[in-house]
Amino acid sequence: MCRVELNKAEGIVITLENKDGNIKHTMVFNGEDITTTSEGDSGTSTITQAPDKITMDCKTFELTAETISCSASDTTDLSSGGDFTINSDANLNAKAAVDVSVDGVNIDLSGSAQISATAPLIKLQ
Repeated sequence: MCRVELNKAEGIVITLENKDGNIKHTMVFNGEDITTTSEGDSGTSTITQAPDKITMDCKTFELTAETISCSASDTTDLSSGGDFTINSDANLNAKAAVDVSVDGVNIDLSGSAQISATAPLIKLQ
């Protein structure tokens, strides 16, 4: 079933229901933002787009591309409530204009060929 509702107070609501699959897709254009919701037995995902912000809320987020480029003119914050893994099939490069800090209970650095460190002062304790 597909339904389009036009309402002066709530805006435009487009709903598509798949009763056999128990899935419901809804798009709401309310004058403030655009909200897309997908609901089913396995969960609910929501994308909200406002003029200054896009928010995604879902159980699993997957992004696949040949090239991915992300940049922020201010702060970038990545966090995880569980394990956090970064992998590369080629080189992995990290660089900062000022300080680099790595902190953990145990830190393990290993290289199959070589580990190099260069600086005017190297302090090991």
